[in-house]
Amino acid sequence: LQTREQHIRREKATSNICTNQGLMALRATVYLAAMGSRGLRRVAESCLKKAHQLQQRLCTDARFRPLFSKPFFKEFALRAESADEVADLREGAGHEGFFAGLPLGRWYPQHGDAFLVAVTEKRTEEEMEQLVRILGNLRHAQSARPR
Repeated sequence: LQTREQHIRREKATSNICTNQGLMALRATVYLAAMGSRGLRRVAESCLKKAHQLQQRLCTDARFRPLFSKPFFKEFALRAESADEVADLREGAGHEGFFAGLPLGRWYPQHGDAFLVAVTEKRTEEEMEQLVRILGNLRHAQSARPR
């Protein structure tokens, strides 16, 4: 996967495709070929189902509500009570081995109290339930400590 220009102009070439990019393209091609259309559909449906289940479970906690009401595939944004709470939840979940979401305030200051959660086919029901429990327990621990 090299451009013709890389062979013709060498050092003066303005475009570049690195070896690593070529390896990633090869890896994606092999994955797509191995999965086939049915396999890809199963993976996509699994991601969709799990993401919606996790969003529902997390939103049973009054601290969380969806940031957007639009349909989503495997990522969803949740609004927490504050930006500080988002930081506390991420830190606490991190101590338990979970990455509990990407804080959106870094890129969207108006959404400092929100975080993005992604769910893939790799996540098990048990892992998702454990995350719900961890975040619920963090609430109790945080409400017990003075601010």
